[in-house]
Amino acid sequence: MSLLAKLFKPDLILDRLEDLDLLEFKKQGYQAILLDLDNTLAPYYVKKIDEKTQKLIEKFEKAGFKVLIFSNNSPQRVGDYVKGTAIPYLCYALKPTPIGYLRAQKLLGVKLEKCISIGDQLLTDVLGSKRMHIFSIYTKPLVKKDSLSTRFNRYFERKIFRRLGL
Repeated sequence: MSLLAKLFKPDLILDRLEDLDLLEFKKQGYQAILLDLDNTLAPYYVKKIDEKTQKLIEKFEKAGFKVLIFSNNSPQRVGDYVKGTAIPYLCYALKPTPIGYLRAQKLLGVKLEKCISIGDQLLTDVLGSKRMHIFSIYTKPLVKKDSLSTRFNRYFERKIFRRLGL
């Protein structure tokens, strides 16, 4: 396996979060799900969690998973998004560095190898997960419109996808 594939090839690619086979991951011993926020759970311009997303997270929890919204974004952005819910979150995760992943492990009380990470970016979500030996799931971005900082990453992401043949 090439270095590029080791670092950037997700373990699984999903069109939608709803396609996740929770039962299979539970059978494999996974205990927690780290969920990216922007363009994974909601477009970056959506300020408040909707009922559909709340129900999806409840479905994950009812299946026996600890769930953590795991975002590089600010406390204001993530806090406002989950306001009025009991959904735990970790902001300023600094993905792809190990710092946020280690904080998530401590917060959840789950070993990282028992976690699934789900996100829409190769350069943050997938790379960070691969570096920490976490099962990485790439979801296609919800919308084509991205924040300015993400647009920069998408340019390199397209090149990596082509090189990996994905």
